[in-house]
Amino acid sequence: MTNRLRTFDFVAGLFLAGCYFAMLVGTTDIGFSRDEGFYFKAAEEYSWWYDELLDDPSSAFTKKSIDRHFAYNPEHPALPKMLYGLSWRLFGKMHDPKTEPWARVWYHNSSPPKPILGIMKESTAMRLPALLINSLLVMFIWLFAAEYFSRRTALVASLSWMFLPHAFWHSHLACFDMPVVAMWFLVAWLFLRATPPLEERLRNRRQTWFRAILAGVAWGLAMSTKHNAWFIPAVFLAWYMIARYDEVLPRNGIGRRRLAFGNIPPAFWAMLVLGPLVLFLTWPKLWFDPIEHLKFYIARHAKHEFYWAYFFGFLHVKPPFPISFPFVMSAMTIPVPVILLSLTGLARAFREWIRRRADRFQLIRRPLPVRGNDTILFVFLNFLFPFLIIAAPNTPIFGGTKHWMPGVAFLAIFAGLGFETVLDAIRGLGERFAAFNRRTVRFAVALACLAVIMIPAARDTFHGHTNGSTYYNAAFGGFGAMGRLGMQREFWGNTAFSALPWLNENARKNAQIDFHDTAWDSVRMYWRDGLLRRDIKPLWDSERADYFLFHWHKEFLDLEDRSRKAMGDEVPVHVVEQDGVPLLNVYQRTERKPITSLPVVRPVGDPGGDE
Repeated sequence: MTNRLRTFDFVAGLFLAGCYFAMLVGTTDIGFSRDEGFYFKAAEEYSWWYDELLDDPSSAFTKKSIDRHFAYNPEHPALPKMLYGLSWRLFGKMHDPKTEPWARVWYHNSSPPKPILGIMKESTAMRLPALLINSLLVMFIWLFAAEYFSRRTALVASLSWMFLPHAFWHSHLACFDMPVVAMWFLVAWLFLRATPPLEERLRNRRQTWFRAILAGVAWGLAMSTKHNAWFIPAVFLAWYMIARYDEVLPRNGIGRRRLAFGNIPPAFWAMLVLGPLVLFLTWPKLWFDPIEHLKFYIARHAKHEFYWAYFFGFLHVKPPFPISFPFVMSAMTIPVPVILLSLTGLARAFREWIRRRADRFQLIRRPLPVRGNDTILFVFLNFLFPFLIIAAPNTPIFGGTKHWMPGVAFLAIFAGLGFETVLDAIRGLGERFAAFNRRTVRFAVALACLAVIMIPAARDTFHGHTNGSTYYNAAFGGFGAMGRLGMQREFWGNTAFSALPWLNENARKNAQIDFHDTAWDSVRMYWRDGLLRRDIKPLWDSERADYFLFHWHKEFLDLEDRSRKAMGDEVPVHVVEQDGVPLLNVYQRTERKPITSLPVVRPVGDPGGDE
């Protein structure tokens, strides 16, 4: 039996989700990554389809219309970009090329649509759906843990997720990486609810099918978010074949096993039918040539180019890549208290799983609050599988930590279970000290322990949040690990954001700037949000540019050397750094008016010290 979810659980989950949303909205001083720039452009172009849909619905569903509006970025499903574009149309405060003629170059078709509400910056409007979806993940974690474990586990798991610096940074972006984490978690929760033991499924057929349909629709939406979701059924099937082996292959009267199709949970059939259907309905590029476009889509990601990765002083440029990469990077980029809780929870959960599988193993004094048959195994496989995908030697390892982030969400549940060990220790104090027999005392001590664990994680999350993708934890030296241990410093070209105030103040009129790893569409959004002087011209050519912004990547050092020589100066005029580690250098051409000082300023976003 599982814990019955009550109104309190939904209210508590929504409250925590609201807190996370407020945290995200209060820290939007985060630059636009390369990928995000591409999705800004796609969202804007897709949004014009809504006009045709309203003006001429019959024309909107023709192949000509779909090809015209959805031609850009066809290698990813359309749903997130359609949501970002819709939010931009509803809430974005856009420029008027009639009063600002220079704004024509900033928009698709040289002009934006007429604003509807116009109440927020354009980038924030495009990010808003991702901010909401990523905040709902906190509620999903609470509901899953409260139903299958306990509310104590739910609270610690939710807080552990909320205070993960890398996840927090990625949660701001109008990309797909964090929304697919939320969708994976939602599908897992709905699937587990729809897959109780056979006897219960037979007793509650209508409820089972209803929950199965929800799981199928959710998986379709997950596939419409990002290709990570294609791996979800493999995880569920592996769990079912281990945990429910006797259901699908029961023994007959003479003791031989036979395949029982009728015992297969409806959730599998619902996912098989509804998942592809929802993907088809939400991706217009599939409407007219689904087979060919799916072939293109699968081939694009199956044969993805290899980006270089700097890992402990070695620049990995081609397979085989280190199997340890996702595990070691997680150990380095999750706050230490959360790691310790997670490892404790994993150890106790494994022992509890063994105990439940074989009663003769009485290995622990107080069992964990686990509900449901083999729930621990289900959580463990959903945690492990995303890591194993990236750990495969031939899988490209670009992207920092985002590609196995779905597994980290389930790791947060083990952190919640790990806190049970802390609570057991507090209960044990009651056997030695009479004062701890009082419930209020134990509660106060537990609350203090939770604060000791979460405050450092919260500090890590907000300190340097502008450059959250460069965070390394204290066990490895903090942000300094980037330099001392030879690790990747920056991934997405977003650090240019922290150099914009200096450029706006110091760059000459009509200066040409090589933004290096920052994409054109990201620069375009800086203009639209008023973060970059409109006279500054991007030019990705350090031979001719007045300024060159070098993003610290090991693979680009030869480019930096050539660009410094082209600029005629070995010394940067401005440095963006995080806790003393350079993330971006600004070089100025010497024939321009020289700047003699070398200001090293704290990046925008953390008045206490370096983003």
